[in-house]
Amino acid sequence: VRNPYLSQILNSLTYVDDTRWSNEEGRPLEVKRLYEDLCRISRQEPDEIAYDTWQSWQTLEASLKGIDWYYFYDFVEHVGQRLKHLEGSSLRADDWNRDYGFEQYQRKVNQLFNDERIGWKLNDRAELARERPKHLSKALETTEQTLRDSFSPAREHYRKAVRYIYDRPTDPENAIKEIISAIESIGRVYYAPANTLGDVVKEMKKDKRFPPMLVSTIEKFYGFASSEPAVRHGAAAPSRVLLMDAEFCLHVGVAL
Repeated sequence: VRNPYLSQILNSLTYVDDTRWSNEEGRPLEVKRLYEDLCRISRQEPDEIAYDTWQSWQTLEASLKGIDWYYFYDFVEHVGQRLKHLEGSSLRADDWNRDYGFEQYQRKVNQLFNDERIGWKLNDRAELARERPKHLSKALETTEQTLRDSFSPAREHYRKAVRYIYDRPTDPENAIKEIISAIESIGRVYYAPANTLGDVVKEMKKDKRFPPMLVSTIEKFYGFASSEPAVRHGAAAPSRVLLMDAEFCLHVGVAL
């Protein structure tokens, strides 16, 4: 994925130095500045040869191909953020935005990632997020719209759960904790004396409107999160939670 990113996306955005002949098209990103940014991102010392005008692109290219994969994705985000900053700091003509603006960059990156079966998408904040299944995205949006007024605290827990699963860096343990906390928050609105989801379940068992087996599902869901190491409590053993576990819990939480 690095080769087409360099040749098809980054190369068309860069110029070598500030001389007119080098950047008569008004490209936004200077190669040597980008190389310094990459060195900072990847925690490496700049190579002096990069400051040779004729070698600067080759040095940037070699460095981008040689760094660890997670630094590459950090760099993809960085370029997007630089373009957004340039757009926001001065008025740009429509043709400049069409050729060099963030939306064009975002479209090209996402098309490349789709072609290469990369499971990340560059969002409107120039941050890479995991792609969400369409049916789940619709359910997520509907649920968020429901969490208003007295349910606003639950909404914040819910948003964190989604972010921990789909934004970088992923955090499945905290995602499970937050979706459980969202349900707990909603339950405490309905049953004001309750202090925990366990207390809410006790109140629900007294309420004849709820099927007992459904209440048992909530109870077991809460029990899983409370007893699983490193989710709701500190643990003496390493976490066993996988990202797919957190996604499953999010589905369950949205349904509840």
